[in-house]
Amino acid sequence: MNTSGNGILSNLKFGTLSHGTAAVALGAVLAVGAIMAPAASAGPDAHAGVPDPTGFWQTSGGDRMIEVAPCSPKTSKLCGTIRWAEDPAEVDAVVLKRFRQIGDLWAGGQVYTPGKRRGEDGRLTLLSAGKLEVSECKRGLCSNVVWSRVDEAEVASRRAKLMAQN
Repeated sequence: MNTSGNGILSNLKFGTLSHGTAAVALGAVLAVGAIMAPAASAGPDAHAGVPDPTGFWQTSGGDRMIEVAPCSPKTSKLCGTIRWAEDPAEVDAVVLKRFRQIGDLWAGGQVYTPGKRRGEDGRLTLLSAGKLEVSECKRGLCSNVVWSRVDEAEVASRRAKLMAQN
């Protein structure tokens, strides 16, 4: 089990956006946040007592922020979308697709690298307080990275900074 951060996800970039891209990203985040706030606290059709990975996560290198949310209003499967990145072309790229709840973890989904068409098998496991282990597996070998939950105050602060830039 590789936890050194050498996997694809450890190279995720977080940083600044151009003004136009920032405005579009901010609008999308605000709209999704308003819609998802009640769902995030209850979980997406989650079983009672099962950990809920929905919300905002900072990648292990602190380079990108990913929002984990239901893939659509009609499903309980989870997807992860880049909301902030150093490379504006990566904003809104989906890096986690179709994860479904299996016991106490989320699996059966794909982990993607922005710009690539094919994903690798993956699983999401909530660890202690505010940590999410993202596993990417290829030919039975998995690399794991740990993301940190970004609290609502930090998300609001970043939104305010983006608005001030515009």
